[in-house]
Amino acid sequence: MKCQFCQIKEVSVHVSEIEHWVAFGSADNKVVVKHLCDLCAKQQDLPFTQPGSKASTKLWKLMNLTAKVEIKTSVLSCVRCGMTQIDLRKKGRVGCPHCYEVFEADLDNMLERIHGATAHRGRVPGIADSYERDRIQRIGELKNRLESAIQKEQFEVAADLRDQLADLEGSES
Repeated sequence: MKCQFCQIKEVSVHVSEIEHWVAFGSADNKVVVKHLCDLCAKQQDLPFTQPGSKASTKLWKLMNLTAKVEIKTSVLSCVRCGMTQIDLRKKGRVGCPHCYEVFEADLDNMLERIHGATAHRGRVPGIADSYERDRIQRIGELKNRLESAIQKEQFEVAADLRDQLADLEGSES
């Protein structure tokens, strides 16, 4: 493959430049890839044109130090049992009931990553009847919709949802 700039020499350096970044896997990300020879890469004044250069080693050391400082300054800890965010991430367990409040955001992220959701969607223990399980799930959905309608001040919709909810809750066996 020939160099994109001089069109003479063979390519030895591949550079990916991020021009616009939205999120991982997003189709809106814009990455430009350049294929250059050594001479054109040096003229472009690209960092780290030689593998294993001292500058790249220094940059990695700096990034590692920055990451360590960031972790140390942003660590939450439980006042009752002394567990820290780092301990929670290592062990995957909380130390006491108070930890659930302190590490709520971390636990939500962990549950989302592990189970794909933060709300239970499976079988309800002790309820074998599918009708009863569906009724309980429908009640939960209606309560959420009712709360949303009230916040949006859609009172006619809220009244209808309230009536549906009363019918479902009244049909308890």
